[in-house]
Amino acid sequence: MLEEIALTAREAIAIGTSIYLSAFLFGVLMIVLRKPYPRAAMFALLTGGFIFQTLGLNLRGAEIKGCPLGNIFEISQFIAWSLVLLYFIIGPAFRLRLLGLFTAGLAGLLCSTALLVRAWDTPYPAGIFGGNPWIELHAALAMFSYAMFAIVALVSVMFLIQQHGLKKKQFKGVYQYLPSVQQLDLMAKRLLITGVLVLSAALIFGAVFWVNHPERVPVFKLSATCLVWAGYLTVVVLRIQKKLVTRRHAIACIGLFLFALASLWPVQSASDTARTDEPSDHQASE
Repeated sequence: MLEEIALTAREAIAIGTSIYLSAFLFGVLMIVLRKPYPRAAMFALLTGGFIFQTLGLNLRGAEIKGCPLGNIFEISQFIAWSLVLLYFIIGPAFRLRLLGLFTAGLAGLLCSTALLVRAWDTPYPAGIFGGNPWIELHAALAMFSYAMFAIVALVSVMFLIQQHGLKKKQFKGVYQYLPSVQQLDLMAKRLLITGVLVLSAALIFGAVFWVNHPERVPVFKLSATCLVWAGYLTVVVLRIQKKLVTRRHAIACIGLFLFALASLWPVQSASDTARTDEPSDHQASE
């Protein structure tokens, strides 16, 4: 029964991923053909992909009896899911027409990579969080902050594209759908500050668990997460002091997000090692 549910979960996620990728390719095709940007169609496609991905994550959550954040596959899916959710919240508020296109592309890339690399979907005992609400809240908030940093990275990419267009005096094609560099820069600043606040809250909740169970938190995982937090906090401080602005700020946000993603694999490996070293009730029953 569990294998059947897990297969169904992967199928639902695969369908959602296909819709994300289709939305991205459709949007790129419309821009290349110089057709009006299909904002409503893009929103509808992202909604369809989001529904199927939500179904898949719910099925996986029911199987593992908790928030599906136990391996790289699930973490990648959760970040992509949170990214699309943030688009639904932020997109209409800021009226960024191409944000849906970039969101579909990044979500499709994260989801498809996780699906293709089967080694990322390693099995683990059900109830890995042990019913502890602090550590589960910590994990969910941390991944949600990563999704916010993903949005910041996308906005930063849009900023660099628009800045390049202005330098080359290009105002057609993709450039005509992008907001001004001032608006993109301000949006990146606000989202970055919000993301740092969310990650700070995640670390505070995690600290509550760490103080009581320091032996269950790998040192490498704690160090890597704090390093990501410190990096983003530094960028925020420099941005507020106007020492890191415009192009350099955009490049820093993109680089930090790539570093945050790259750190997920060794961080999760450290967690897997800690779990295997610690006998669980599930293993004891076997």
